[in-house]
Amino acid sequence: MGLIHANPGSEAAAENKLSSGVVASDLFLEEIRRPQIRSVRIQGNRHYSGMVLRDIIGSEAPSTFQKMMFWRRGGFEYSETEARRDVIRIERFYRRRGFYDVSVRFEVEEGRREHHRKLTFFVEEGEPTLVKTFEMIFEDADEEKIENIRSSREFSRVESRNPLQETNRYQRVRHPDLEADFLTALRNSGYAFATTKVEADVDTVAREADVRAIINPREVAYFRNIEVQGELTVSESLIRFQSAIREGDQYSLRKMRDAQQLLFRHPLVRLATLSIPEQEQDEHVDIRIRIREQPLRTVQLLGGIGTEELLRGQVTWTHRNPFGNGHRFTASTRASFIEQRANLEYLIPGFVNPRSNLAVSPFALRKDEDSFRIYRAGLNNNLTYYYSQNLIGSLSYEFSLNDEAIKDAAGVRTDSTQIYNISALKLSALYNESTGDRSQGWSIRPFAEFSGFLNTGSIYYQRFSLDVRRFIDFTSTTQLALRINSGLLLSGDPFDTPANIRFYAGGSNSVRGYTRWQLGPKREVVDQNDNFQQYLPLGGQSLLTFNSEIRQDLPLFLSGFQLAAFMDGGQVWLNFEDTNPSDFQYTAGGGVRYMSPIGPIRLDIGWKLNPTDEDLNTFQNENFGGINRWAIHFSIGQAF
Repeated sequence: MGLIHANPGSEAAAENKLSSGVVASDLFLEEIRRPQIRSVRIQGNRHYSGMVLRDIIGSEAPSTFQKMMFWRRGGFEYSETEARRDVIRIERFYRRRGFYDVSVRFEVEEGRREHHRKLTFFVEEGEPTLVKTFEMIFEDADEEKIENIRSSREFSRVESRNPLQETNRYQRVRHPDLEADFLTALRNSGYAFATTKVEADVDTVAREADVRAIINPREVAYFRNIEVQGELTVSESLIRFQSAIREGDQYSLRKMRDAQQLLFRHPLVRLATLSIPEQEQDEHVDIRIRIREQPLRTVQLLGGIGTEELLRGQVTWTHRNPFGNGHRFTASTRASFIEQRANLEYLIPGFVNPRSNLAVSPFALRKDEDSFRIYRAGLNNNLTYYYSQNLIGSLSYEFSLNDEAIKDAAGVRTDSTQIYNISALKLSALYNESTGDRSQGWSIRPFAEFSGFLNTGSIYYQRFSLDVRRFIDFTSTTQLALRINSGLLLSGDPFDTPANIRFYAGGSNSVRGYTRWQLGPKREVVDQNDNFQQYLPLGGQSLLTFNSEIRQDLPLFLSGFQLAAFMDGGQVWLNFEDTNPSDFQYTAGGGVRYMSPIGPIRLDIGWKLNPTDEDLNTFQNENFGGINRWAIHFSIGQAF
């Protein structure tokens, strides 16, 4: 059918009727409504999906959610001129990827309503052009230099992954990427002023392309002058040290990027940029470092609410340069209905080298759990090493004095007080592929603790844990998040090990559907008349839990909101010898998140799939009530 065009005279008449107080009928409004796209389809495409092609054209149809918004009738207007431009866009897209014989046309049909349009593009891709030859041409380079360049690991990797190798489909769009890859490999090998260019002779009749990469490496360059700019409260030599670039080092683009990351990690630095100013292109490279410092003194107030700690708050005072040496001093206090903590920290950046920090932190805390109460005071010394942007390792030593007591229905049992010292060596690492607010890739966190180090302290144990997370993006709005958490405590009798040392599971960031620490072995609590009161967690020597969660953003329906469905499970075993995955207990549920400026505000509801009598608050075949089959979790931040 042909397109329907609005009659200007009818529009004027409609305005007169409306101005005289007459309401226009739905039929009349339908007549003057401009054509609207309801669907865009692409047929005949084999090498590129319709999702990819629809992303490059201007004609757009409403999504399912947008079609449901009947109150929003504007937008998505059909334009024949725009459709013709889309034909050119699709053809250009294909030609830049080797399909020089591509042909595209479009058709328009009426939809269910007269103003609805169904737009279809028909693609005839044709045969692709293939790479007949690929040649690398080195300018102003002898055989020895060429051999050194091509034998380097990074350059050979670029060669092996070259998308324009012989018999591959020729794609003009790949030229800039290949030029950049070769240039990066050269600059990481010391050739600071190298140039690269990819050219091709294309025979569209024979569908063949002769491709050549023209490379001029020039000379290997070395760092010379390191200029530091900015209003500094520390010496320029400290900035040069923190960058890890030394005069006389061979130039490397990777070293420049690492230097920027190292400078960013310094607590005094707010902004750091590295650049190469205009200079002679010879065997020396002068660089410029621009620094903007953080405020020297800050006070930070934080607060939050949740179903576990109820209310929590933190006050932190920081001085980032107390003695003019770039060190950091921090005093903070944190309080909630479960834990109250105060600590000081003195941080020495660049303790051994620019990648290492040493933090000395005295602390004192009080922790009041359902099953025990503990007072702790001590000193923690932590050496952190930043191996790369994704990998961090730490070695720490802690000595603490501990006063712990078991709790029952009447409160703290005074006859259960246990006083002990902990002298522990701790090793941990974090490999994390996430670089922004959205989690992605892998996250792996191993941990090991050895108490009684060098025969010090009053208790002896070894504790190990491993937390592995994987985030898989199905689309830009749909993500699968997976987590496995395991722990092993090697000690004597589990009841001889302080309750604060054992493993626990259950809660907002563990197995949801269980409240805090309520998954695993429990002990019954009775009053003085032997009447049952409640179950309290015992913890254990062995832990194995998992979390799986689908996260769905709703950008077109409710911006900033996210839905989630999850299934969690696991178990805690009192004795590590009893570890058996067949004892797993499972939960399932869902939740909603709002991506606020302070982080995701999260509400989850979990349901126990195979609870025990203890989970259901049943004692000696009598149920003592309570909402025990499901749990509500409210907090700020993702579950994992």
